[in-house]
Amino acid sequence: MTGKRALLLLLSIVSAGCSSTFAPSTPAQSAAAPQAAPTAADSAAYRAALEDAYTHIVAREGVPVNAPKVDVEAAVSMEIPDHKTIRGALTYFTTELKPSIQESLLRSAKYRRLIDKALDEYKLPKGLAYLPVIESAYVPTLTSRAGAHGIWQFMPDTAREYGLRVDWWVDERADPERSTRAAAKYIRDLYRQFNDWPLTLAAYNAGPGRIHRALETNNVATFWELLELGAIPKETRGYVPTFFATLMIASDPQTYGFKLNDPAEIDEKRVEVTGPLSLSYLAEAAQVDEAVLKALNPALRRGVVPPGRLTIRVPSKAAETVASRAATLKNDDANIAICSFTLRGSDRLERIARAIGSTTETILAMNDVRSADRLRAGDSIYLPVRARELGNLLSNSSEVYYAVAKGDTYYSIAKKHNLSVDELLELNDLRNSHKLHPGEKLRVTAGRTMTAGGM
Repeated sequence: MTGKRALLLLLSIVSAGCSSTFAPSTPAQSAAAPQAAPTAADSAAYRAALEDAYTHIVAREGVPVNAPKVDVEAAVSMEIPDHKTIRGALTYFTTELKPSIQESLLRSAKYRRLIDKALDEYKLPKGLAYLPVIESAYVPTLTSRAGAHGIWQFMPDTAREYGLRVDWWVDERADPERSTRAAAKYIRDLYRQFNDWPLTLAAYNAGPGRIHRALETNNVATFWELLELGAIPKETRGYVPTFFATLMIASDPQTYGFKLNDPAEIDEKRVEVTGPLSLSYLAEAAQVDEAVLKALNPALRRGVVPPGRLTIRVPSKAAETVASRAATLKNDDANIAICSFTLRGSDRLERIARAIGSTTETILAMNDVRSADRLRAGDSIYLPVRARELGNLLSNSSEVYYAVAKGDTYYSIAKKHNLSVDELLELNDLRNSHKLHPGEKLRVTAGRTMTAGGM
């Protein structure tokens, strides 16, 4: 008997045994022809087929089973309360929002290693790794209407308080690694205040001061009491339940129709370079995709490495090339639209800004200066313009200035130079009340609109 016939016999014997054991006898069955008892040969073949099956089972006992991914550590790290709002959030996540939640959970794999490392360092529950699902969907460049930014949605002041750089050049709220460490430290500090996870999460969303005041004003001790009283913002009342619903899904994704991926390895290395240096030129020099370089360095707001030394991330294959030219790359980047400029005694920042097609606010922000009054002759500042164009834009040629003649008016001068009266006044920082006099020089050509390379 072949192995196939033996297997069929095995199935028929099991089937016959089941029917004889559990199926009641009927007249029709009694009238049927009796089945022939298996012969000795059939029994031997059955035994051989059974032993063969055992062999296959034993051979596979060490082979990993393709079971669905479950985050066991997250599941046991935090107690999940039983509350109607959590159940409601879970229903919403598993129906209308299911595609978005699934996409966010898959994207989390890219950041799980660095998040888990930070949570371990600050001795925090692994379940907090899924907080960005409801914060940002793990999109580093996401900005809320209130101005919160990055995976952990830090506001600027809180970010700076926890050591993140936030200025015109760099916004480390978008740096996954640095912002994660800052978030872990902030959450740890909040938990030390409240010693309760629902209250800690509420404070992360609404601010610790607001939660403390709500507890004191209403003379209650738990988040769930604040929720029932409506004593905290609507967003916060929804925020905490949705986090616990997310944690339930991550703890048992298959049950809820989701899947998780293993934490991903990112092919990158860190290299220190000197700026200003555009990522577009760096990508060209390193022969890597500019989009990849920008994705690895989302904290560089303008696509430019700021002046001074800064550590950036590059694909591993490009690290050696970049490191070998790190000190000279900025000198080779001829197209970067940023240059340094030394102020002279007669220079006014407003007029420089107009000449290069920028604004005073932009120049002050670039140089981390709050007011133009703080700048003095001899100070060196950065301007958002190419060095080779700066001289022409600041020159005092006859094409830029017009000498007022007798009988001239603002309207006649503006019309002659294809300007509006408002534009003429703005170019010269004048008001309508100013009286023109013959020989007075007025600027009549605006600087071209300029933007910094890669910005």
